[in-house]
Amino acid sequence: MAKKKGKYKVNPERPAIKEKAGKVKEIIKETKDYSTLAVIDLRGLPDSLLQNIRKNIRKEGGRVRIAKKAIMERVFDSKSVLSQKKEVLKVPVALAMTNQSPYLVNKFLNENKKRRAAKVGEIAPFEIAVPEGETDLPPGPALSELKGAGLNVQIKAGKIVIAKTSVVAKPGEALTDVKVKALQKLGIMPFEVGAKLLFAYDGEYLYGKEVLDIDAHTLNPEFSAALKDAFNFSLNSGYPTGMSIGIALSEAFRQTRNAGINGNLYSSSVIEQLLTSAIRQGTALEPMEKIKK
Repeated sequence: MAKKKGKYKVNPERPAIKEKAGKVKEIIKETKDYSTLAVIDLRGLPDSLLQNIRKNIRKEGGRVRIAKKAIMERVFDSKSVLSQKKEVLKVPVALAMTNQSPYLVNKFLNENKKRRAAKVGEIAPFEIAVPEGETDLPPGPALSELKGAGLNVQIKAGKIVIAKTSVVAKPGEALTDVKVKALQKLGIMPFEVGAKLLFAYDGEYLYGKEVLDIDAHTLNPEFSAALKDAFNFSLNSGYPTGMSIGIALSEAFRQTRNAGINGNLYSSSVIEQLLTSAIRQGTALEPMEKIKK
């Protein structure tokens, strides 16, 4: 019998609805088997690259799920943290489930990108330049085509040479048919295509791409400086830590020892130095005693 939900009637017996509900339960169950859930942006991702990503994640014991927005919304609703990120479902996404850390998932996606050719009408997000040097193109129609694209070209030893590094497009400039053909003739693929991680969840924290993109080269100098500052603060403030306790104790012992020697305060740590000093002073007084006699 049909059940009312608001002003609409929903028949749970409809095959399409049952299938959708079954898929939601299936994906929710799968998410519980993995420590990391990663949401991947599929916009502009070639199918060949997607299949390669799925294959590699499967090799590591993980899974990649792609489903309609309505299904993904219900999957996200099953976890309070994910339900707060449902705005990402405005674009097509994939849900990668793995036992790898969010950092390693992002690293894998960054390493599995491909170069691609420019397209007519595409807006250059950065400066596209052709470096100077020899090409494999013989003189002919290609020479005028490259010149038409704004390249500084010459003929040397029977080949077309880029005489000077030439800018084909500046940031924000639309690529024309002439410029795209010139780049293609030179075999230049200025753009990179790959899966972009939107965020990852490890069961405790949500990680954005901006956090996961911080690599060791960026982190090491900053971490070393922070560690040095913390170490100096620990020593100067007298707040001991596991790293500073050894030096702090050595410094405290040195100061205590000096105070004992200078103040003639006898203790097991300074008795030898004090006795040696007393003997030295006594020896220095012996000649004076002989003179008096």
